[in-house]
Amino acid sequence: MLKVHHYAMEVTDVLIVKDFYLTLLGFVEDEKVEFAGEEILFLRNGDFLLELIEVNQEEALPGNVHLCFETKSIKDIMEKFLKAGIAPEEGPYTLKNGWKTVFYKGRANEILEFLEP
Repeated sequence: MLKVHHYAMEVTDVLIVKDFYLTLLGFVEDEKVEFAGEEILFLRNGDFLLELIEVNQEEALPGNVHLCFETKSIKDIMEKFLKAGIAPEEGPYTLKNGWKTVFYKGRANEILEFLEP
């Protein structure tokens, strides 16, 4: 059986992305690891680890990636983002099964989905 250990993102400014996840999403800095001459930062939110790898603009690869976080309250997430001056990219939506979802863009241009089951 496999268990997800972490999700990695290549970012062009690790400090801006780190601040976004710490301030808005309640992550904490977990640890720094050196690998192949690069310093890699891990952020933690409960059992979820996010790996941030800083690359220069030429190395950054665009992609259709999104992270989905389960939340108890879409309303609370939306209020937090509104206070930070960040509007949703899409939504909020209520799906046929009753799930509520909303999408935002993160500081590394990643798409963040928040899902209230």
